[in-house]
Amino acid sequence: MASASPTERTRPNGKTEVTTALKEAALHLLAERGTSFSIREVAKRANVNHGLVHRHFGTKQDLISAALAERNQALQHQLDVNTSPVDLSDSDGPETAVLLARLILDDATSLIPGHEATGALVRRTARRVQADDPLTAAHRAALANAITLGWTVFGPYLLQAVQTPNTPQLTATLRTIVEQLIEGHPVGESTGG
Repeated sequence: MASASPTERTRPNGKTEVTTALKEAALHLLAERGTSFSIREVAKRANVNHGLVHRHFGTKQDLISAALAERNQALQHQLDVNTSPVDLSDSDGPETAVLLARLILDDATSLIPGHEATGALVRRTARRVQADDPLTAAHRAALANAITLGWTVFGPYLLQAVQTPNTPQLTATLRTIVEQLIEGHPVGESTGG
């Protein structure tokens, strides 16, 4: 999750650009180090004056809460429009699973705003689960979240312990299992596409 240094980025201009840069910087730092970072570090990463954190958010906790709320809303929207919620890759920016795992490990779950995204996941799963399925939509959503969070926290350790490299095939298999849970398919069976 390497970020460009402040000298390599242009300085954000205007309230929207500044608040967006601050929230993105806070999420990156949260994913990298948990809650162990300062307002000055956020400001430096966002390439803005640290006083702007106070002006726009008040406290570090308020900034983190705002950034997480925005991430939660984006994830909820993703789930509502049936875009894949699986968050196992190292893509552009901090993964939601990494952020949640960091907050849980730092005992900072009070910063997690509501559970709208989890509710959206349960609703999405409920539209697909069969009446005779022994797993309810809530069970399927919980298992999908547990796999995603568990892999995020313990995956690298498990792979090291069994001396196995992380491969695209392994990530694809985990992604398929999570998708099968969410889509109401029996886990481990081919879904035909």
